[in-house]
Amino acid sequence: MRLQLMPYGLLTVLFRHKGAVAATFLAVVLCGAGYLIFATPKYESVAELIVRFGDRSIPDVNRKPVSEMTPSDRREIVLSNAEILKSHDLERAVVEAVGLGVVYPEIVDDPPTRWTPMDEAVKTFDQNLSVDVGAQNNVISVSFLHPDKELAPKVLQKLIALYVARETTVYQNPQRDFLAGEVKQAAGRLDKAQGSLQQFKRQWHITDYDQEVQDLLKQRGDVDTNFQTARANLEQAKQRKADLAKLLRTIPTTVAAPSSEKYRSIDDAETRLADLQAKRSQLLATYNANSPALATVEAGLATAQAEAKARRGQLKSRGLSNVNTVYQTVQTDFVRASADVQGNTEPVQILQAQLKGIDDRLRDLQSNRGTFDDLAREREIAETTYKTLSAQYEDARVKESLNERQISPATIISQPTLPYRTARPRKLITALACMFAATLLATGMALGLEALDDRFATAAQVAYALDLPVLAAFDRSEGREGRRLIAMEGFS
Repeated sequence: MRLQLMPYGLLTVLFRHKGAVAATFLAVVLCGAGYLIFATPKYESVAELIVRFGDRSIPDVNRKPVSEMTPSDRREIVLSNAEILKSHDLERAVVEAVGLGVVYPEIVDDPPTRWTPMDEAVKTFDQNLSVDVGAQNNVISVSFLHPDKELAPKVLQKLIALYVARETTVYQNPQRDFLAGEVKQAAGRLDKAQGSLQQFKRQWHITDYDQEVQDLLKQRGDVDTNFQTARANLEQAKQRKADLAKLLRTIPTTVAAPSSEKYRSIDDAETRLADLQAKRSQLLATYNANSPALATVEAGLATAQAEAKARRGQLKSRGLSNVNTVYQTVQTDFVRASADVQGNTEPVQILQAQLKGIDDRLRDLQSNRGTFDDLAREREIAETTYKTLSAQYEDARVKESLNERQISPATIISQPTLPYRTARPRKLITALACMFAATLLATGMALGLEALDDRFATAAQVAYALDLPVLAAFDRSEGREGRRLIAMEGFS
């Protein structure tokens, strides 16, 4: 029957396999001691950088409000800068700048066979370089390990210098030449759009399209009001003229004269003649026939007789009617109405012509509205593009100057330190780690050997396996007979 490993004390297991435990423990401890003795000591140079954000980073020529970045955005930028510090190209550039033979002369003396010495140097450089980013801040800690304590800070200083140049290239690549060409093309498109729009305005005599349409609509409203008023006045004058003409046809031109008026002139002449005759009779009684007074009365009498005779002649030839004053009044009103018709006809014609001109102008503007809007929109787009590209070009020009002076958002807050003692290997930590690892491996070795051993070692194992009480237990015998009995088949 296959025996199973039963639970019992850990110390018992360790003592049963004390030889293997001791061998494993000593092997691990000796390996750690050998590492501490033969490992090449390395010195660590440390520097710190801070990545600035917003208005604390670099000058902004756009003069636009800077949007506040979220903590995640800041964290991503800091991590991106850390990745630039750890980039393969930057490490290679540092080794090339300092010199492969200076940084790692052992690689030059014993080059690898599977790849180039530079690849091996970059690999070693990456293993010795550490870039640490704080959990809640924007500070980057950079450390570099090297056997030469004088060379370590120099290499780290060169790494930071090349990083600043690379960071400005990555984040602030101005593309000045490209933007200069784009600005030139945008200026050409703007000139062309402005020329087309100005030509269209000259062709249709337009200064301000919307303002002109608004003025024309207002003017048309005023002219239309005046036109309706003038046309109403004209129609009213025509109607009055027609009514007066109809009335004139019904009114007689003359009316019969009254009798008192008919004989008044002859009565007056005869009355005067009778008065002169009476006066002549009175004078004859007083004066002689040749007196001047009598001669005067005779002359007046002759004149009165002639006038009375003439009045009688006129009475025979005079009609029996007079001019109708009503007809004359209506005829005067008719003449005035005709003059009003003539006077109102000309304003109606003028206002009608003005309305037609305004309608024609509005029709022309409306028919060309689409073309005007297209040209204006094209000019506006070209102007906006030109302004945007011009601002970007100025920004690129300033950023190019910043790059030439290596002005970057990343600033050194702690220069590479000059180490005064070795940083690798760490003797105390390595020794404690070796002791801990040796203990774990030795314990694991004992447990593994115990798991592979199918023999009973204690009375508790026998009782557990057989589910029977143990009556007696004997000390372990080292003789062959005891071992033979334990190994017998059928023993359970």
